[in-house]
Amino acid sequence: MNPPPQTGDADVNIETVNGDASRVAALRRVLSGILSLNLAIGLAKLGFGLLSGSLAMVADGVNSLMDAGSNVLELIGISVASRPPDRNHLYGHRRFETLASLAIVFFMLLALQEILRTAWAHWRSNARPDVDGWSFAVMIATLLVVTGMTLWSRRAGRQHQSSLLLAESRHLASDIGISGSVLGSLVLSRLGYPKADLIIALFVAVAIAWAAWEIIRDAVMALSDATPVPASKVELAARSVPGVEGVHNVRSRGGEGIVWIDLHIQVEAKLPVDRAHDIASEVARRVEGEVGQPADVTVHIEPNDPHHLQPRRSYHPLAK
Repeated sequence: MNPPPQTGDADVNIETVNGDASRVAALRRVLSGILSLNLAIGLAKLGFGLLSGSLAMVADGVNSLMDAGSNVLELIGISVASRPPDRNHLYGHRRFETLASLAIVFFMLLALQEILRTAWAHWRSNARPDVDGWSFAVMIATLLVVTGMTLWSRRAGRQHQSSLLLAESRHLASDIGISGSVLGSLVLSRLGYPKADLIIALFVAVAIAWAAWEIIRDAVMALSDATPVPASKVELAARSVPGVEGVHNVRSRGGEGIVWIDLHIQVEAKLPVDRAHDIASEVARRVEGEVGQPADVTVHIEPNDPHHLQPRRSYHPLAK
C-alpha cells in the first residue's frame, strides 16, 4: 500500500474529524432517553390539561410532544454527522449536527402556533379551567423530570462538546420556566383567577419564541464560520514554542465538538526541514491544548526573512 501524500504543512489530530464512536453512542443514549421522557410527560400534561380544561397545561403538553418530535430528527442528524469524511465532505459531516439543532426550532414554532391558536379560541369562549389535585401532581412530577433532563443534557453536551445537546439543554431550561409558570396558573385558577391560565399560556408562547431565537442565533454563528477562538489566544500558544520567531495569518472556524485552526509561523531561515516540521507539530499540539477541545490545526512554515514573509492573505486584505 502506498503511503499517503505529504504536504509542507503540519497538521495533527486528523482522527477528530472522523468522529468518535463512543461520543456518538453517548449522544444517542442521551437523546433516546430524553425522547422517551418527553413523550411520557407530554402525554400526561396534554391528557390532564384536556380533562381539566387548562389551556396553559395543554400548551405545555403540546410543547413537550413537539420536543419529542424534534428528538427524532436530532437522532437522525447525529447519525449523519457521525459519518466519516468522504470525497464530497473532506472535513467530515459535523455541520449536520448543527443543522439538526435547527430542527428543534421547527417544532418549537409549530408548538407556538398551536398555543396561540388555542389561546385565541379560549379568549373568545371565555373558558374556565377545572383544576383538581391530579393536575397539581402531574405538573409537579413533570417539573422535576424536566429539571433532571436539563441537567443531564447540559452535562453531556459539555462533556462531548455537542452543539446539539447544548441546544437541547437550553430548550429544556425554558421548559422548566414554562412548567413552573403553568403550575402557578393552576394555583391562581384554583384561587378564583381563571384569566391567569390564559396569561400564562401566552407567557409560554413568548418563552418558546425566545428559546427558538437563541438556537437560531448560535446555529447561524457556527454555519457562517464565525471565529470561535480569538487569534490572540492561538498566537500566544504558538509563540510559547521554542524556535517560533513570528506568528501571523491566524484564523479559525467551527464550534462545539471540533474547530479548525490554521496559522503561519516564522522560523530560522536555514533551519533543517525536519526541525522546522517538529516545531510546527509542537505548535499544533500546544494550540489544541490551549483551545481546550478537539482541534484540527494546520501550521504553515515560513523562513524568517522579508523575502518569504506573507503577512496578509491575498484573498482577504484585512486578515492579520
